[in-house]
Amino acid sequence: MRLAAIFLISIPLALACACATGGPVGDGVPPSTDGSSAAAATAWPGFGGPSGDFRVEARDLATDWPDDGPPERWRHPLGGGYSTISVAGDLLYVTSRENDQDIVQARNTSDGQVVWEQRYDSPAREGHAVDFGTGPNASPLVYEDRVFTLSYSGAFHAFDRLSGEPLWDKHLADDFGGDLLDFGFSASPIVHQGDLVVLVGGELHGVLALDPADGTQRWSGPPSSVSYSTPIVIDVAGQQQVVYFSADQIIGLDATDGTRLWDFPVVNQYRNNSTGPLWGDSRLLWVPTQLDGGTRVLRLTRDGEATTVEEVWSSGKMSVHFWNTLRLGDAVFASIGGNGSILAAIDLTDGEILWRQRGFEKINFVHAGDKTILLDASGKIALARLSLEGVEILSEATIADETTWSAPTLVGTTLYYRDQSSIRAFDLGASGDGR
Repeated sequence: MRLAAIFLISIPLALACACATGGPVGDGVPPSTDGSSAAAATAWPGFGGPSGDFRVEARDLATDWPDDGPPERWRHPLGGGYSTISVAGDLLYVTSRENDQDIVQARNTSDGQVVWEQRYDSPAREGHAVDFGTGPNASPLVYEDRVFTLSYSGAFHAFDRLSGEPLWDKHLADDFGGDLLDFGFSASPIVHQGDLVVLVGGELHGVLALDPADGTQRWSGPPSSVSYSTPIVIDVAGQQQVVYFSADQIIGLDATDGTRLWDFPVVNQYRNNSTGPLWGDSRLLWVPTQLDGGTRVLRLTRDGEATTVEEVWSSGKMSVHFWNTLRLGDAVFASIGGNGSILAAIDLTDGEILWRQRGFEKINFVHAGDKTILLDASGKIALARLSLEGVEILSEATIADETTWSAPTLVGTTLYYRDQSSIRAFDLGASGDGR
């Protein structure tokens, strides 16, 4: 496997990272090297942000945008892939694809210029479906002094996040017997209590916990298939559980040793699940899937060492495919329907659809304070307030002229976004009235 490092710009001396608590990707992300905590609440260490649910505590967002949309701070060419952008301090991390090589880049957040770059060979394998490209689809994960990346074919790499130096690499199929899914490895790695948790699948194990220092195995879950959505870690009456989709189930494991605690059938005609579950204080687990699989809500309770799973409701009217969904309290906001053309609010407790609105398609959400950013598949972006009564659109614009399937990243008042040909940064602090 060929690796070539290119160091293009001097690395900033002071880098600040979030130190999130209680989230699936948050523990262990370092503070800034100069001892400050100014960026502690603003980094985006991996898929879904500090807590893995696309929710951040944002300040200073504009209440509306200029007529032509939020100002673009910078733009650069970028190769293909659907992975999202991760941010730590003054650097962002993005993966892309050219020919049969994955490209891992660290870029300055200020101007998007490349600081370091690594390339490695990662060709598609026999049996892979390449209709929608060959990734990379899993998002980079920043943990302590490292950044971890996962390719379409299963190459898992660790790099020094400041210098780009290769530290170690594993292959989920070759080294661990993992399944080669039709559309490649897409579930992003997460960190929990110092363990790198990755979906592997196969006859040996469904989930692995690896040592971030060298990639050696710490624990494994029992054999199972896996699907495309990123796992989450939830707290069920004091017990930490890794929850993930297989091809036809949602499964809960003990997060300390991988013991299977429960499972529940989630079946659709294509046997794949791409949108992740959501958890909250009410012990209700939102479990979406696509087409004929519909959506359901499960109640998880513990009785001694056992976890009991009860289906509260299910509905075939709520099809969610590969975009994210947003939970606020006991309501979920999602693009539903066969083509994701209906924005809806759903009451988690009983499945009632509180309201519907057309005008956006296949929305990826980022919630910030009392506002929500909507980015749909057509490149339309909106600033909105969501409630149980409806959606109030504060501003909207079109920021892309090609299909936009990757979820955006919000750090402070900067929104980072990538499509199949570029990476861009937008200023969401600039108001339409010039203030």
